[in-house]
Amino acid sequence: GIDENTILVIRGAGPIGWPGSAEVVNMQPPDHLLRKGILSLPTIGDGRQSGTADSPSILNASPESAAGGGLAWLRSGDIIRIDFNEGRCDMQVDDAEIERRKGDGIPPVPADATPWQRIYRRSVTQLSDGAVLEGAADFRQIAKTPPRHNH
Repeated sequence: GIDENTILVIRGAGPIGWPGSAEVVNMQPPDHLLRKGILSLPTIGDGRQSGTADSPSILNASPESAAGGGLAWLRSGDIIRIDFNEGRCDMQVDDAEIERRKGDGIPPVPADATPWQRIYRRSVTQLSDGAVLEGAADFRQIAKTPPRHNH
């Protein structure tokens, strides 16, 4: 269960798992902890978070779980070591167990809802790289190019 030593993990919210990368990394503790006065728990997620969120959070975990990042292989009860000096989060799970979990495949990703979503998912970069479409930088100077005639 969730107790005061829990780190909440939200995966599947990055640019591929939730196109556009959702602001879902702002969760409050369950009621039984709120009644004890515990108003926030640390959170790790591969999505974004509103600036109004209150919990201590590690965001934009990249690569995201939908791309096979570390959160895809994390399970309830795993211990996570956070090293702020090194800027690292590491699950304390042996390599053989991680490989076994990888054999199960990544957590399910919802199907594309539109053709545009499919195009986006196939060409978007991770949040660590700006969550932009691959090749988008080729068009940065588009305003300097004379428009083509359309008649």
